[in-house]
Amino acid sequence: MPNWKVEIKPTAEKQYLRLDKTTRSRIKKALVNLEQCENPLLHSNVKPLVGELRGDYRYRVGGYRILFTPNDTNKLLYIYAILPRGDAYKK
Repeated sequence: MPNWKVEIKPTAEKQYLRLDKTTRSRIKKALVNLEQCENPLLHSNVKPLVGELRGDYRYRVGGYRILFTPNDTNKLLYIYAILPRGDAYKK
């Protein structure tokens, strides 16, 4: 049973659907893994972002980054971007 709920924003869903089948599978497994964590913010591949994105986090999945905002009160993770590493932090 999931401890956290993942909510994918429409822009992130579009980015997800553009990925190849293998990468989509890896991303889906990673999101299920995040849901099942007791505290996903303490996961080894999750790091807090700095600067303008302070308060948000990134989850590393191979060469891709899943950017999200956590809501501790409701145990929700708002996924707003799924991008290749090189594009994830551009303005």
